[in-house]
Amino acid sequence: MNDTLKKYASLLKNPKILVAAGIIGIVLIALSTFIGPSNKKETEKQTVKTTVSADEYRERLEEDVADMVKSITGSESVTVMITLESGVRYTYADATEGTSASKTESNSDSSSSETTKQTYITVKNADGGEEALLVTELMPEVRGVAVICDGGDDETVAEKVRNAVTAALNITSKRVYIAGGTTYEKR
Repeated sequence: MNDTLKKYASLLKNPKILVAAGIIGIVLIALSTFIGPSNKKETEKQTVKTTVSADEYRERLEEDVADMVKSITGSESVTVMITLESGVRYTYADATEGTSASKTESNSDSSSSETTKQTYITVKNADGGEEALLVTELMPEVRGVAVICDGGDDETVAEKVRNAVTAALNITSKRVYIAGGTTYEKR
């Protein structure tokens, strides 16, 4: 086996083989750009932003909590309603330029003012336009949760559900209401 390795190692020292391997590598890289996604729409789909609206966020939370409650109660009859504090908040990259201060004095009055110039950092998007550079996207906080499920009137089931919801959503138990009974369809 050592003889085989020595044979291949001696071949790699040959400059003609190294040049050929380099050319083959360059050709493969060039081919990968042509073989890649066939049209612009496919590449745009790959680079689409993943921004989520507050309603989509709330609906996803409701589905997750409903699945969790179904696991606890063993019933498929679960309705969850979540209210949020606000909408999604965005923070953009900005550049604050120096301040300029002016002071005016007269016989009886004196006033001063300060100005600060704040501009947002922009980047070019795929369409050639400019948009502000997004730094963070903060999802809204949960204001309250209402859960209607089979067994919600039973204190042990309600306590398990309340503990799971408060832990999953990082809210206090005062913000969670649990009731038993039949569920309703959302409009």
